[in-house]
Amino acid sequence: MKGSNVLGQCLWIMATATLLAACSPATVPLRPGTQAERFAQAQRAEVLGKLSVWRASGRIGVSDGKHGGSGGFEWTQDGSAIDFILRAPITGRSFRLQSGPDGACLSGLKARPVCAFDAATLLRSELGWELPMADLRAWVLGIAAAHTPARLAYGPNGLPAQLVQDGWVVQYRSWHVAARPVSMPALIVATRRPYSVRLYVERWRFDDPVPGDGTQDHAMRSANRMTWGQTVNANGNGLRR
Repeated sequence: MKGSNVLGQCLWIMATATLLAACSPATVPLRPGTQAERFAQAQRAEVLGKLSVWRASGRIGVSDGKHGGSGGFEWTQDGSAIDFILRAPITGRSFRLQSGPDGACLSGLKARPVCAFDAATLLRSELGWELPMADLRAWVLGIAAAHTPARLAYGPNGLPAQLVQDGWVVQYRSWHVAARPVSMPALIVATRRPYSVRLYVERWRFDDPVPGDGTQDHAMRSANRMTWGQTVNANGNGLRR
């Protein structure tokens, strides 16, 4: 895996026991979903589409089938702009990925930031990661990415359990069902052999204007701040599986 020496020295030394336990394989009955469930999912997507600013924090694990590890992450999305910070669980060292329409830059691994045309290309060249960043920012919200076909299956809780898109299989193994404004994923596992990405989101935060006219939008930005989150353990306390 390209960049594995850098990862070994900086971030990807070992996976935490909690993350490994939370990401253990789970079997969930899959089904197409009822009309009501599909309608509810369409409403989720519509609501989330109007909230362009969001933050997620938790833990992430990445593997190419041979090498991998985990770390804490903080992800801020502002429209098409990404600010992603990853911290090593032991050393506390971190790197920062910033990406937008004009390109992407990675800082913290080398003396100077390294930049590229897009985030996926940058992560592949510098770290050897195969991450579909353009799709992942939709998948982490529990919705399909736009402009490409997707197949969605539902679980016993009536929420999405599996999303197949662009050659990746995305499993939603746990949900923050009490999140506001809508239920949000807690444990997301995306795989495309031999690659896998695991996101364990402990906290979601939305900070965006209420859709409406421009004057109201500006006035209500602070009033409409929505924060939700809780610490969940490997047994899934506080979650619905």
